[in-house]
Amino acid sequence: MDILSFDKLLYHPDKVDRLRRNERQFPVHVTLSLGNYCNHRCLWCTAYEYQLSKAKHVDYDKLMSFIERASKRGLKAVGYVGNGEPLAYPKFRELSAAVNALGLQQGMFTNGYLLDRYMDEALNHFTYIRFSLDAGSPETHAAMHDVANQYERIIDNAAALIAQRRNKLPTVGIQFATHHLNMHDLPASAKMASEIGVDYFSVKPVFNRGSVGERIEKNNLTFDELTPMVAEIRRQYESPDFKIYYRPHQIMSEAADRNILNYGRCVAGFFNLNVYEDEKLVYCGPNRIPVGTLDDDLDDVEDRIMKLSTRLDLSKCPAGCRYHALNHLADTLVDPDQAAPYHPNFL
Repeated sequence: MDILSFDKLLYHPDKVDRLRRNERQFPVHVTLSLGNYCNHRCLWCTAYEYQLSKAKHVDYDKLMSFIERASKRGLKAVGYVGNGEPLAYPKFRELSAAVNALGLQQGMFTNGYLLDRYMDEALNHFTYIRFSLDAGSPETHAAMHDVANQYERIIDNAAALIAQRRNKLPTVGIQFATHHLNMHDLPASAKMASEIGVDYFSVKPVFNRGSVGERIEKNNLTFDELTPMVAEIRRQYESPDFKIYYRPHQIMSEAADRNILNYGRCVAGFFNLNVYEDEKLVYCGPNRIPVGTLDDDLDDVEDRIMKLSTRLDLSKCPAGCRYHALNHLADTLVDPDQAAPYHPNFL
C-alpha cells in the first residue's frame, strides 16, 4: 500500500459505515498549525500571507484541553503541518510529550533545520517525519527556500534521525515540490535520499497559488515533462526499502486548473480537522472555512462538520487539494453507482 495514499480508509470501516448512514463523527486526525512563524521563506509558500503579520503561536493550554477532549471522541493522531515551522513553537517539547502521554500517534512536516534540538522527541514520540527539501544541492535549496547555508545541516539531521531510530520508526520521508526552476535538481535529490536511507521520496508539483506569481513565476511544468523524469528516477533509485511516490492527477489537475476527480460530497472533515494558531477549527483548509474554535463543545463541532459536508460548493475547490483523492475513494465506497465503473466485485 502507498503510505501516502488514502487507501488507509480500509482500516476505518466504522467511519465509512457512518458515512453511509449519514451519521456525525469526530475526525481520526487533526492537522495542527502551531504558529505562523517560519525560519524559511519558500518562494511558493501557500501560507506566506499569514507569515507577514505579527508572529502568533497557538495557546498551549487551550490546545491541550482540546486534544484531551478530542482523544475521548475518537481522535487517534496529530500531524504538525501549518502556516509556520512546527519546531519553532516555543513549547514543542512539552506538547509532543503530552500528546504522546495520551496515546496518540504524531507526525510532522518540517523544513528540518531545527530538528537536532528535538532529536529525542522525534525518536520517541513520532510515527513519521517528512522533510520539505525541494532541492538536491545547497544552491537550489538556498534559492527556493530563500535561506543561506542550511542544506547540509538539514541532510545531516535527516541522516542522524535515520541512524538512531529503532525498528524503522519514525518513518522518514523527503518531499520535493517541483517547479520548472528546480526540476533539474530532482534526480540529485532522489539519489541523496536513497543514499542516506530515507524510506520514501514524494514528488509533487508546485501549485500556482499562495505567493506563486509574486515571489516566483508561475509554474509551467507539465505532465509530459515531469512524468518521464519520475519514471527515470524510479528506475535508478527505487527499491523495496526506498519508495518514490508521485500522483499524476495532481499535475494534471493543476494544468487543467480544476479538480479532475469526480465526487459529489467533500467528506474530508470526517477524517481530518485543521487547527490553526488563531484557535479556529477549520474543515476546508484551502478556503479557510471554520467549524468552531478550540473552546467549543465537540457536539457542536461534529454537527457543523456534518452540515458543512453537504453544503460546500465543490466548484470552488482548488485543483491541488490533497483531499480530492480521499473524497473520490470515499464516494465509490458509499455510493454503489459511483463504484460501478470500477467493477468492485473483483471482475
